[in-house]
Amino acid sequence: SMCEHHLLPFSGMAHVAYIPDGKVLGLSKFPRLLNVFARRLQLQERLSANFADAVMTLLQPRALAVALEATHACMCHRGVGVNASTRTLVLRGPGRGELAVKEQLLDGVSFSSGARARL
Repeated sequence: SMCEHHLLPFSGMAHVAYIPDGKVLGLSKFPRLLNVFARRLQLQERLSANFADAVMTLLQPRALAVALEATHACMCHRGVGVNASTRTLVLRGPGRGELAVKEQLLDGVSFSSGARARL
């Protein structure tokens, strides 16, 4: 996608975990859906939220986690000049508040208890 603040690209990896409530989606459809939102000028936080909201609308899962981890050219090539990635996390669904469900979602998007301690 392109950062709307600096008009420079950012790219990375999307992690999706969901607990279905009847409906499922073919795995190839997740990146296609994400690309719908990534094609426009974007903020990583809004991209995460838009994608999560679209998955919620389509599947109505019990719970959903979306984590986007991206490297931003605006950080790498100008300003601070560091090659660092940023991770955003969005939790959705009625079951997201249950501790066991939340842990399952976070594990599904690679936020295991060990990883959470490092954040």
